[in-house]
Amino acid sequence: MQSITASQHSQRKAIPLKTQNQNAPRRRDSIRRRAIHDAVREWETSIPGQAQEKIALLVAEQWRVLGGRGITVNKQNLFRYLKNENNTDKYTGYVMQLSAAIAEAMPIEIARKHGLKQGMTESELVASAVKECGEAHQAKLLGAPLQKLEKEIREAAIALFNLLPADAAGPLLASIGAVAPQCF
Repeated sequence: MQSITASQHSQRKAIPLKTQNQNAPRRRDSIRRRAIHDAVREWETSIPGQAQEKIALLVAEQWRVLGGRGITVNKQNLFRYLKNENNTDKYTGYVMQLSAAIAEAMPIEIARKHGLKQGMTESELVASAVKECGEAHQAKLLGAPLQKLEKEIREAAIALFNLLPADAAGPLLASIGAVAPQCF
């Protein structure tokens, strides 16, 4: 009986998760950078005083909240990245990485106008809640069928919950659930 010794030498070569082509900015990134630049310029005109400093502070704070690293965000750098006078891929890449922080920091009206964010303003949320509650009241007063009444009440409840910040909705639902048996 013969014995054979074998050894396995299968070293894995480390490969990046993104290819070079995926990291390179695309033409649409340049277009999006210009849209972000225009939105920030409009935002700048809506803030009295030292608008660039305020905007840079808000974006830097939002960048930290989102867990961003590797890009220094201050007034000089942020507006240099946005202007991108030499149209470099490096600055375009920085703006693309910062785009979520910029959109979160800016007022929703401006971000929505430039296609950076979707959502509703505070006034629109209140108007929606008033409308939905009115429809629920009307359904009850007009003696609508139970299914229609339930639908209107559900829509009103959702519209009212949309008025709250996302982190406050859970505790409110729990407290409503705790008192619900007492109501019936």
